[in-house]
Amino acid sequence: MLTTSSLYFVAITVALASMTTVDAEECGQEEFAKCAEPLEMLHLTSEFSIGAAKKEELDKLCHELRKGVRCIQSYTRRCMDMQQRHQFNKLYHGTHQFIGDLCNKGEFQDEYLRHAPCSEMAKREFEVCANRYKEAMVFLKPNKNQDTQENITVNENIKTICCSINQLVECSENAARKICGIDAAKFTRELVDKYASSLTKSVNLLRKMFS
Repeated sequence: MLTTSSLYFVAITVALASMTTVDAEECGQEEFAKCAEPLEMLHLTSEFSIGAAKKEELDKLCHELRKGVRCIQSYTRRCMDMQQRHQFNKLYHGTHQFIGDLCNKGEFQDEYLRHAPCSEMAKREFEVCANRYKEAMVFLKPNKNQDTQENITVNENIKTICCSINQLVECSENAARKICGIDAAKFTRELVDKYASSLTKSVNLLRKMFS
């Protein structure tokens, strides 16, 4: 079943498929996927935990994330012209910003570490939210070959994704409030909002591409 992060990279792949690269071997989707592998560590698990509960663990995670960021930046410089980079950066900006907020010392990182134990306490409730989201993603429709039908299918899938993201944010916030209190609920909403905004922006751009 598709997770938020896998859907995000589906969106990126769609964009890459529309771009002509300078070298199929060095600039193909497989090469990009290798660069993006560390970013898959960012995916929200069924417990809505990024996985790092302590500063030392977060530092290790961020080291890998930054390697992925540098690899992707190198890929775009080698393989895309200026217009293509501009289009890609619109898709990628939210993820880059999320990594910066999470990995740089500051209020967001402090809040993340302070509320990380809540993920374990609210594990079952968060799992319910995640399963509802995953169930909705299962019903995404495959694209057809005809251009008109493809546009209709993409728009239907975009609507499903956007509605599911909104439900995911609301459900996770309510679960955190129930188990951990108001402060944890506010941060959980901010965390999922920040994470999901990358996909939402990607989806909105894809809507324009297929409209």
